Amino acid sequence: MSNVTPLRRTAIIVRDLERSLRFYQGALGLQVWKQGGAGPDNAAFARLLGAPPCTLRYAVLQSKDVEWGMVGLFELTDPAPPEDSHHTPSRANRGEACLVFHAPDVRRIHRLARRLGATVLCPPTRLVLPAHGLESVEMTLRDPDGVLLNFIQNVRGGLAPHNRFPGIAKAAAKPSGSMGGTTPKARKRRPAAAARRTGRAAAGQARANRSARKPR
Repeated sequence: MSNVTPLRRTAIIVRDLERSLRFYQGALGLQVWKQGGAGPDNAAFARLLGAPPCTLRYAVLQSKDVEWGMVGLFELTDPAPPEDSHHTPSRANRGEACLVFHAPDVRRIHRLARRLGATVLCPPTRLVLPAHGLESVEMTLRDPDGVLLNFIQNVRGGLAPHNRFPGIAKAAAKPSGSMGGTTPKARKRRPAAAARRTGRAAAGQARANRSARKPR
């Protein structure tokens, strides 16, 4: 039995909160879950970060309305942490963490990230793992603070064809056994409408996957 939950979020210490928000919202399309700050009088925040009393601003971002796998951005000032220069930006480094995201269109994120000035280590590249029945298009880049990010678009196997985690949207809360007060006729129409939406989404993703296979 596990002693912990699945990973709730990753916290990143950033230089400029607004710049990081532009990147994670503009390139990845994440949205703010919670945002706030604390002053030097809140000593617990500083102690948790191993920092002296300081001013803290933060924003926690999520995909859709899922409250796990989130990204937390934390800006410390007065005083700010010293700059670290021990790693090599052009490659992965020992002891370095990497944030891994699945995406239905990696090439689109590549274009958006480049417009925002991201450092790309590897542009969208086809990766095949025959032993696992996997084919994907992947890329790696660094965010404005040098954090390593990996993006995966499964073409075969894994999360293909949709490249979205199941259950990403919360179901509306309903009383047990209730159909939300709809009529039997309306309830019969729901599966057909859902099937049509699923079919359209699958067709669109299939087109994106065919495009992903083409060399650029």
